[in-house]
Amino acid sequence: MNKQLASVKILLTGYFKWIDKLGRKFKASSTVTLIRDGRVNILVDTGHHFVEKKLVAALQRQGLKPNDIHYVIVTHHHPDHVANNHLFKKAIITDVLTSYKGDRFSVDLDLLLKGKNIITPNVYIISTPGHELDECTVIAKTEKGLVAIVGDVFWATQKEKNIMVKDKKELLKSQAKVVKLADYIIPGHGGMFKVIK
Repeated sequence: MNKQLASVKILLTGYFKWIDKLGRKFKASSTVTLIRDGRVNILVDTGHHFVEKKLVAALQRQGLKPNDIHYVIVTHHHPDHVANNHLFKKAIITDVLTSYKGDRFSVDLDLLLKGKNIITPNVYIISTPGHELDECTVIAKTEKGLVAIVGDVFWATQKEKNIMVKDKKELLKSQAKVVKLADYIIPGHGGMFKVIK
């Protein structure tokens, strides 16, 4: 008997565009990804509030409403990745270490003890600092292999330069870690691509 694996679907492909020549102003919204593992519905990042209606419509096309989402995983806390968290009032919101529902918070000891925050049998979170120090990556075991949803560890492709970096050495280590682990990557502001090893 085959073990049921998770399914991964990009609901909204993120974007990042400079809007001035000096490289000081930009517009951005993150990629929003739906993971289904058995009966558990998980969103990774929720995008900028400008895409709120598009996100609700994308969920509807999957037969879901915001209250059907069990977990929202935040890769990091920039506004272009979290602005629609407010839609998911019944979900547990979690990141690399903490979870909350309403005003109740908890620390996920699995990450401290095992190096990963386990969400479901086929979905877990690992720490991948660099772009931000609390950045994390979501790993989903699927029929295609391991899919890594990386926030801004990568923006659009493996070669794209991430110019907003808190710790360049840590980012390079995180990128290498993800490339070694994953078969596919979903970056913070683009569509999924296959890892070439």
